[in-house]
Amino acid sequence: MFNPFALPPFAWNMPLSGDVKDISPVTSWFSPQYDINIAGNAALEKQVITKVASYGKQLGKLTNAVLEIADGKPGDAVNALRAMADEIAAIKNKTLVDAIEADLAKLKSQDKAAYEALLKRLYD
Repeated sequence: MFNPFALPPFAWNMPLSGDVKDISPVTSWFSPQYDINIAGNAALEKQVITKVASYGKQLGKLTNAVLEIADGKPGDAVNALRAMADEIAAIKNKTLVDAIEADLAKLKSQDKAAYEALLKRLYD
């Protein structure tokens, strides 16, 4: 018969005691690590919010530009919004080019005949 008191005190634990794993509450639910993907391309969204401006900064620039236009005095805020739009367009174009290059490389390695046929179709 098992007698828990026959074991040394460190060999057994009372309920809710002993080795406890980290049970800290998850606090990253609403951190800047958003997984909102409205545009359909999560990688592109991540690049825009990390390299250009977070959603809040984008909204702030947009708000300031709209207020300037509403006041009839387009100025620095409108220019900042235009600059941000140009940065986002550049990232979108680079992402598109990178994706096409990766897909072409994959097609070339998997089906060289289809790759050659596609190039012929594109350049003829």
